[in-house]
Amino acid sequence: MMPSFFKIMKRLRVAVALVVFCSITAQFLDIYHKLPKPYFMWNPTGTQFVPSLLETLATGSIAAGAAFITFSIFSLIFGRAYCSFFCPLGIFMDGIRRVFGNRKMKFAKAHNAIRAVFLCLAVACILFGYMSLLGFLDPYSLFGKIAGIFRLGTAESANFLSDVLASAGNYSAITPVSGSPEIALPAFGASIAILIAVSIFSALRGRIWCNTICPVGAFLGFFSRFSLFKISLDKSKCVSCGMCEKSCKTQCISSKNKELDFSRCVLCFNCASACKKNAITISMFGSSSEKVAVSRRKFPKLSLALFGILMASAQKELKASEEKNMYKNPKNARSDSRLCVPAGAKSVENFLDKCTGCQACVAACKASILKPSVSEWGLSHFMQPFMDYSAGFCLDTCHSCTKVCPTGAIQFMTLKQKTSTKIGTAMFKRSLCVVKTNGTDCSACGEHCPVQAIEMVPFKGRSGLYIPYVHKDVCIGCGACENVCPVTPKKAIVVRGLAVHKEAKPFDESMRRHKRKNSPGKRQRSGNPFPF
Repeated sequence: MMPSFFKIMKRLRVAVALVVFCSITAQFLDIYHKLPKPYFMWNPTGTQFVPSLLETLATGSIAAGAAFITFSIFSLIFGRAYCSFFCPLGIFMDGIRRVFGNRKMKFAKAHNAIRAVFLCLAVACILFGYMSLLGFLDPYSLFGKIAGIFRLGTAESANFLSDVLASAGNYSAITPVSGSPEIALPAFGASIAILIAVSIFSALRGRIWCNTICPVGAFLGFFSRFSLFKISLDKSKCVSCGMCEKSCKTQCISSKNKELDFSRCVLCFNCASACKKNAITISMFGSSSEKVAVSRRKFPKLSLALFGILMASAQKELKASEEKNMYKNPKNARSDSRLCVPAGAKSVENFLDKCTGCQACVAACKASILKPSVSEWGLSHFMQPFMDYSAGFCLDTCHSCTKVCPTGAIQFMTLKQKTSTKIGTAMFKRSLCVVKTNGTDCSACGEHCPVQAIEMVPFKGRSGLYIPYVHKDVCIGCGACENVCPVTPKKAIVVRGLAVHKEAKPFDESMRRHKRKNSPGKRQRSGNPFPF
């Protein structure tokens, strides 16, 4: 019965892993933004361990931490199923290992000190708000950075083929990707480095990353020491043939000593499939190759203490941001320009304190204006996204980033809420405007403003010319005006991001500074808002 049980479990593991992997990867490769609404209602990123914890801390909702709580409890019963069934980085590493031929493994001693150091480092990152660093430890965020490479490659390939076909007169076969998918070379290089490192580790040492560096593996591995049911070796049946050891991708089986370290086991069931003597069994509190350093009597207290420490940081995460936090763009010579964060982030501080740089919002942005940062937020916030209005502007009809963020850095907003949220203010510099410098008409910023925050008023001293006037309380900071402004290299109108988001006022005709009167004997033009 047991061999057939393990066979079924292995098939189930592979099936679940493929579904989870494809579902999560889909949002990164959805370059045309065609995923249906039910996908976002049941977003598979909700199954991720660290994002689930962070969203609970960000929103104060226990429901948001369902995955964190569920997998923690599950590991106390069955072990580290998350690592093989639901972790996209782990599944990706399994795929890499299979591509390289499933290299035979040998038992290796556990690096418990290193595991403890990285787990403590991850907890410290959460407690003190070093989310960018946590993003290089969290397996989901690491996978997001890797998936960003494939998204970029897919988008650029689509654009290249579209250009080739267009040059041949075919404009319908492949649609170019909207916006500019390019990212800064250092950010791209970091993602490539992660991909290479993970691939090398996977090809040569299987899941050594999971059992050395990954804080989730360390956390669940600690819980797994006390699992109710464990996979173990039946020493009476084992003949030390070494087949289970060679197939174990976590290097946790010693066929020589007939021992299995369940704290590192990820329930892949490869050992049971390889064993010809049916020596792999499931037992209650099965044997482990390592001595449990903490008694089961003390374990609940330690678990509650650790969980309490994590939840204690919620007070810091939920506190209101203050206007004193000013994050300037060091690359920009304009002192009046600060970067914006998406509506739903609430404040710059909130965004940077919760974002792990998983790149989910970058992939979801329909205008391709969310980019992984290099030094825009400072090097301590490397690869946390920023809004690049040189590549486009934030569409008032889009709230995709608020639907995909798994950590609570960008919280969900309806379209109505989004269009009334003020993330920045357009700042107009008259001395740079072409109306003043060239004496020519230009109302591009006013025509493209989706909320009527920019009004064209008569330019004093220049008969027949009109110049922009910004209704700052109405402006939502979408960047449409900055993006369309024809002045180079410094724009005549730029968006200054708000440290704390506010509610914008709807435009009312009573706000209008210049009310045009009908000329005598002439009929007022109506209908088409763009008569030229």
